[in-house]
Amino acid sequence: MPVRTLRQRRPVRGRFALLLSAVLVAGVVSFAGSVTGPAQATDGRAAAAGTAAAASPSGCWLVASDGGIFAFGDAKFYGSTGAIKLNQPITGMAATPSGAGYWLVASDGGIFSFGDAAFHGSTGAIKLNQPIAGMAATPSGAGYWLTASDGGIFSFGDAAFHGAAPSRPTAKGPRTVTAMVPSPTGGGYWQAATSGELLAFGDAADLGSVANLTRPIVGLAALANPARASGAPSFPPGAAPPTTPPPGPVGPPTTGPPSTTPAKTFSSAAIPSWGTPADPAKAGYAELVVSVAEYGNRAFVSGEFTGLVDQTGAAVNAATPYLLELDPTTGQPIPGSTFTATANPDGPVLALLPAPAQHRLYVAGKFNHIGGQTAHRLAALNLDTGALDPSFSPPDPNAYITALAVSAGRLYFGGAFTTLTAATGPVDRPGVAAVDAASGALVDSFAPPLNYGGIFETHTGKPVEDTAGTHNPGVVQGLAIPSDGKSVLVGGSFLHLGTAPADDPNHQRGGLVSLDTATGQLTPWQPVHKRPVFALTVWPGDGRTVFAAAGGAGGVVEAYQPGGKSTNPAWTGHVDGDATGVAATATRVYLVGHYDHEVPNASDPCLKLSPQPPDGHMGVSCPNGDPHRHLAAFDAQTGNTDASFTAQADTNEGPDVAFAGRYLYVGGNFRKVSDTPGANYRAQPGLAIYPAAS
Repeated sequence: MPVRTLRQRRPVRGRFALLLSAVLVAGVVSFAGSVTGPAQATDGRAAAAGTAAAASPSGCWLVASDGGIFAFGDAKFYGSTGAIKLNQPITGMAATPSGAGYWLVASDGGIFSFGDAAFHGSTGAIKLNQPIAGMAATPSGAGYWLTASDGGIFSFGDAAFHGAAPSRPTAKGPRTVTAMVPSPTGGGYWQAATSGELLAFGDAADLGSVANLTRPIVGLAALANPARASGAPSFPPGAAPPTTPPPGPVGPPTTGPPSTTPAKTFSSAAIPSWGTPADPAKAGYAELVVSVAEYGNRAFVSGEFTGLVDQTGAAVNAATPYLLELDPTTGQPIPGSTFTATANPDGPVLALLPAPAQHRLYVAGKFNHIGGQTAHRLAALNLDTGALDPSFSPPDPNAYITALAVSAGRLYFGGAFTTLTAATGPVDRPGVAAVDAASGALVDSFAPPLNYGGIFETHTGKPVEDTAGTHNPGVVQGLAIPSDGKSVLVGGSFLHLGTAPADDPNHQRGGLVSLDTATGQLTPWQPVHKRPVFALTVWPGDGRTVFAAAGGAGGVVEAYQPGGKSTNPAWTGHVDGDATGVAATATRVYLVGHYDHEVPNASDPCLKLSPQPPDGHMGVSCPNGDPHRHLAAFDAQTGNTDASFTAQADTNEGPDVAFAGRYLYVGGNFRKVSDTPGANYRAQPGLAIYPAAS
């Protein structure tokens, strides 16, 4: 076949090269079959669409749409699908770090492994909304990501989910993602759309996008080591510079930029960090930490505390009520923090959500003044200075907020409220609502169904129906949105959110429901659930599974797969007390709560309510279970207990919240922690920070 001569264009300098449809790579020619989709080079870079580079710099492969492989230079042939009748065409490939193997991916997400490339999973058995457009391998070669043309991300092996294009608003109509590459660390990735939009997730830097294109973008390549690039990124004629943060106060960062990788497992020994003082209203307990969020090398901590104590237990003179930032590597407040001094809320902060793309930290709780201005229970703070962002002006809820989640340009929030005061007047919302993430304007089209009342009561989770003349709707306490952005799972102490009591007499829709993110109405898929839910989190391993921490007769952690074939959990872990917080990594699920033991046998009689000493109150106790006082870890895929994680905390209540990032953060009202069941307790009040083990 004839070889087409390509005219070289002046290269685009900076950290990225966005390959236009008229450009391939110098020295690469086209062959029969399509060469489409990104491929991953062995040193972490992406090669041209439909290619992968060998370990040697003088070799590469091309793949055709039928899976035929063309090897050049030092690249060796390890196999192909050229002789196989494929269900769908090949759309991308990635090489292993050794250069001794590669993966091919088809548009249905089927994976074909050759050489030393190991199979880690595929979407071949899943009905996709849009076809797979490409793939990328992790730096270790022990996992890979697939990206669909709608931007959905599917993670396998040690590839962690860091976000996906559907969670970001688009101003140019429907978005078509054509390529993805990971960051050099594997702690993030970029997705490129045909429009020139470049989306950054995890520790991948936000470098801007390309505008005014005459041809669509079809490929993406990243420098293996960004330190090699010098100077600011430049852009071709007509391209737009990087976007700037939204209006609002700005200032210099108090710490360096985020460039870190989430951990997979954590040590059982917490670092010696600062904590919260003794609670004057509750003898024997520390003041409560309720929420933690991480952004790069900064940790934001919030709750009902009014100050801090150092590692010796000495009180700190400077007031740090309800919200502050710490350096997680030292466990100490960042010296002279502008953020902490400026944020200074006048009431408890119960939920935190960083939004780096908007340069904001969303905060929610019981406050009426924060960041130097009036804001009722929901606000956006400048991520550096802590000042209120006046461009975000949400409606005022009539009660506190406990949970936040963001997707597709909308901020969802849940709590105890029943009405919102918007610009047009009061609007009924049953403890869950959505606003525009940029402006704060109420999303009228997201209108959840009626809450018919009834509540899971006390630590036993007893279902109590409303009686004549009463209405107790419970409280929304957790939100989670899977990566496809179609549904938001809502957890709480409610009995009948969206389902009338007569239609659910056995409370199989209590405590957890699934709402459509567009309309707020119940989705066709609904989980079978009969317990109060205290926390929810999405598994970064696949972006789809949602883990729920729940109470009731004992406590549980449950793994649900929204939209799947089963409405029951894929697995359930049992403990002998309320499970109040849950955090997940690519391999583990960390559960905290008011329990003392993990119970491997779900049918163990000890999990039934029975009279407890000293006063005969009804409760659950399993002294013969595996000792995990207030903290336990489970395998994210199987639900098996990780016996190597032996962290413990004291007080009858203990932890309230868990958050996993570079570190595992556990907050609550405990006074001491230990790395050994029943021994080695040391003072660590209110907040414990566990470093990564792997």
